[in-house]
Amino acid sequence: MDKSLYSMAKIEDAGEICRKIIEDATAQASSILTSAEKEKSKILEEANHESENKKKEALKKNDIEIEKMKQKIFSTLNLEKKKLFLEEKSRFIEAVLEKAREIATEFRQNPDYKTFLEKAISEGVDVIGEKGVDVLYSGLDEKIIRGDFIKNVNGIALEFKKCDFKDIGVIVQSKDSRLIYDNTFSARFKRLHDDIYMDLLKGAF
Repeated sequence: MDKSLYSMAKIEDAGEICRKIIEDATAQASSILTSAEKEKSKILEEANHESENKKKEALKKNDIEIEKMKQKIFSTLNLEKKKLFLEEKSRFIEAVLEKAREIATEFRQNPDYKTFLEKAISEGVDVIGEKGVDVLYSGLDEKIIRGDFIKNVNGIALEFKKCDFKDIGVIVQSKDSRLIYDNTFSARFKRLHDDIYMDLLKGAF
């Protein structure tokens, strides 16, 4: 073979090899770039997804905190409302009880007051449980506590003693003063106060 032709063939082979190398390199580079773009897109997508999740989580936490605040506010308002309602009830009940006390002071002028005193004495006698007792009464009842009144209380030796209290009712005690039963209106009212208060509380409003 002519040396010049051989040289030309070698040059053409070398050119083909270079072309192939360039094509392979270009294809490989393109593949790497494509993979890199895919990885970049994946990273961005994951970042966006994570960011979205974080945003949703933050909003969720914020909503929870807002709900807690609302519940706390409503709870406080309800407690205040109940407190005001109970205070209003208490004022109403105290007004009723005060009116009851006023009516009690006027009861002394009622024709039934004499019967009330007799029952108050009988209750006291039953509680003391002795043959003889002292009956302490208000000086305001002096016109009622007379001989005919005393005769209406039978079976027990009663000694009536005028005292300086103004309350309606009587105080019954044993002769040695060891046993005392306060059956005045104030004492009766005090004994029944809690029950009366609760009944009014249930029925008010």
